[in-house]
Amino acid sequence: MNTAVIRRLLAVGQGDGLRAQLVRGAMGVGGLKLLSLPLTLTTSILLARALGPQGYGQYAFVMAVIALLALPIGPGLGQLVTREVARYHHGEDWSLFRGLLRRAHQWILLGSVVMIGAVAIVAGHNAAWAVDDRWTLLFMASLMLPLLGLNALRSHTLRGLRHVFQAQLPELLARPAFHLVFAGVLLVGGALTPATALGSQIAATGLAFLLGAWLLARYWPAQVKVADPDYRHGEWARALLPFTLMAAVSTLNAQIGILALGWLGTDEDVAVLQVAQQGALLVVLSMTIVNLVIGPHITRAHREGDKARLQQLSRQSSRAALAVALPIALAFILLGKPILLFVYGEAYAATVTWPLAILAFGQLVNVAFGSVGTFLTMSGYERDTLTGQIIALVVNGAAAVALIPFLGVIGAAIAVTTGLLTWNVVLAAKFVQRFQLRPTAL
Repeated sequence: MNTAVIRRLLAVGQGDGLRAQLVRGAMGVGGLKLLSLPLTLTTSILLARALGPQGYGQYAFVMAVIALLALPIGPGLGQLVTREVARYHHGEDWSLFRGLLRRAHQWILLGSVVMIGAVAIVAGHNAAWAVDDRWTLLFMASLMLPLLGLNALRSHTLRGLRHVFQAQLPELLARPAFHLVFAGVLLVGGALTPATALGSQIAATGLAFLLGAWLLARYWPAQVKVADPDYRHGEWARALLPFTLMAAVSTLNAQIGILALGWLGTDEDVAVLQVAQQGALLVVLSMTIVNLVIGPHITRAHREGDKARLQQLSRQSSRAALAVALPIALAFILLGKPILLFVYGEAYAATVTWPLAILAFGQLVNVAFGSVGTFLTMSGYERDTLTGQIIALVVNGAAAVALIPFLGVIGAAIAVTTGLLTWNVVLAAKFVQRFQLRPTAL
């Protein structure tokens, strides 16, 4: 980005208009995610090239399974904690604040022990206890579960306390940075295997946990330390189930292609889809940043009944995201093979080209539909969003089971794209029904 563009952004970001607010928000909230992207992408490239398609496929599949196992103790619980911490902090209800965090820690530790035990039992009957054995790797990775749960708890607690930047710092910057350093050292030492790559991930997660614990201690309200804990077990348990369901549906929609290929295809197929999905995520990065920025503006405009502002938000944010996404998607669709050859090498160039093109097209259409999910969720229609996710998951799963046996990784890419398009069509219809507005960038 040249200095003229930077000066223009700074100029546009001044003032009180909608465009100025969006630019300031994007530069602040999106900055951390933009810093995280090169770290994550560099690590992905390093692992993919060093481990090869088979080894990288094993690593990617195991990490997808771990993301699934972490749902009850990670994202689902975290969303509940964010909401309740914000409420108790605002109402100065320090006893419930302390009681919630105590029970959350106990739930994470108990759930982790149960899941690690279950994985150990299954692995004990199936593992070959070798560095390239899937069950051995899964048992090893399961040791990360308590760290993932505790990291999510600290992050969501800080969000509830309105320290959003500090909440994201360990997961978005520290963890990928440590993982990249550890993996690089292993590569230089000639010791990088799927097992040591998982070891690097576990060590990085542990260090991110320590940073998160230190940050939370800095911002921990002094009143909580002296409060006697109070509990609302029934209320928390009832709220945890829908939060976990929403997190599960979202995670499955993101991981079902990898999981289905892991069971129905080969490790090499998993690696191909993982590389393609990571590339396609660059297409939707602009929309991800936009969604982080416009949420509070949507809530305020909806409460005020300002449809003109809602339409302006929808159109401006969608067009801005599409303007960034379009050239990236076209590059992957038209020049995917030479890009892959340069970045990932010959082992991936031929096999990833078509899946990348399919997924890039799907994500481009996703961006063109606009932030329909964010508009519905931030306006109180989260059930509509969940309905769309469930329908998309069913379509995605059915298409994966039907297409993967015949088309392999291309079938998985088609299934993922079909689910994504279904999600957008359903949510766009709900958007029109709820707001009587046009959701797309057009």
